[in-house]
Amino acid sequence: MKITDLKSAVIGTNVCLRVVTDKGIDGYAQVEEHKEFVNTTVPYYRDMIVGCDPTNVEGVMRRIRRLGAFKPWGKVVSSIEMALWDIAGKEAGVPVYKLLGGKVRDKVRVYCTLYSPEKLPYPQAKNAKERGENILALNEMAGFTIVKTPTAFHTPEFRRLAEEEGFAYNSYPVQPPVQYMENANGSMLTDKGLNYLIDYVHTIKEVVGDKVGIAFDCGPGLTAMDALKFAKGVEDCNVMWLEDLVTGDYTPYSLAQVYRDITNNTITNIHTGEQVYLRQNYRELIETQAVNVIGPDPADVGGIAELKWIAEYANLHGIMMAPHGVFDGVFGMAALTQVSCTMPQNYIAYEYPEGHPEWWYDIVEGLPDGFFKDGHVTVWDRPGIGVEFNVNKAEKYLRPEDKDFFR
Repeated sequence: MKITDLKSAVIGTNVCLRVVTDKGIDGYAQVEEHKEFVNTTVPYYRDMIVGCDPTNVEGVMRRIRRLGAFKPWGKVVSSIEMALWDIAGKEAGVPVYKLLGGKVRDKVRVYCTLYSPEKLPYPQAKNAKERGENILALNEMAGFTIVKTPTAFHTPEFRRLAEEEGFAYNSYPVQPPVQYMENANGSMLTDKGLNYLIDYVHTIKEVVGDKVGIAFDCGPGLTAMDALKFAKGVEDCNVMWLEDLVTGDYTPYSLAQVYRDITNNTITNIHTGEQVYLRQNYRELIETQAVNVIGPDPADVGGIAELKWIAEYANLHGIMMAPHGVFDGVFGMAALTQVSCTMPQNYIAYEYPEGHPEWWYDIVEGLPDGFFKDGHVTVWDRPGIGVEFNVNKAEKYLRPEDKDFFR
């Protein structure tokens, strides 16, 4: 079997990749956002993998792995890897988890960041109480036992307050089109800003109680000293984790030594890693036990085999695993399920990628009825990653410029 083409298309809000072979067995994956970036880089990688045997996943990846980098530069490389595993599983007639060592759990816990916001009591929550009510609703509506909610520089509201209400000593208003870096710049907080964050977490905890585990996506942007003060100020809340306090989303480094000093001085769980590319760039975070929880995204870190390796290595060092994945769509959810069911006991939950728009579930086949229930995804056993396009239904959602995606 040989790879004959690599194609991309925008379907709804998702960017999809298709690895085409001369045997009629194709592999699919999704990429988080960045439509223009994906479409311009796909031809670059296509020329490097055409002619290769896609079932030799590691051999193909050695051709392109060195050409990725921290988010977003590893996205296409990572998604190609998942599409290759899809092909390998289909060719072997087994689900991908069999090729990754076999499953150790029949269902995997997932956590929620974004899920049907239009169904929540406060689709545009404006304060901590409303966010707490939304968290309870997500538990009642979909059974989520863990919910992650944004705060600090990860929210437009806090960045506005930093600018207008003196929550930070410096502010960095973002001008379009720097949309993906809007939360990368931060500042030392004033007393008012720090107290706001601590009160914000306590208010949500008072609303939710012990019914749902609560995680907070916090940045990046906090200084190390403010991050520690914040973490110590919410120790009595027993949150699941504080994520990306200092570095994180779209920062091309992790500052493991800074996180280590924070983690060693608080009992609050500290989390980072969605932007990190490859195991080599996780080594210092893991070996120095710089955080309590890591969250690689398979569509950024190098794929699902890379994610499995990192999970195993983290487990040896007592570090928990909660993979990122909120915007990776139905194919991303399927790939995350395949790898998460193989992970060791440090696995907590992965960030559940919902199909957007909802018609996504009508254009794919393979998802069993009731696969998502009570905050868990039941592992299904179709070959590959277990999901296929219904081409006749999916074609009508293609943009004119992507009309050849399925041909």
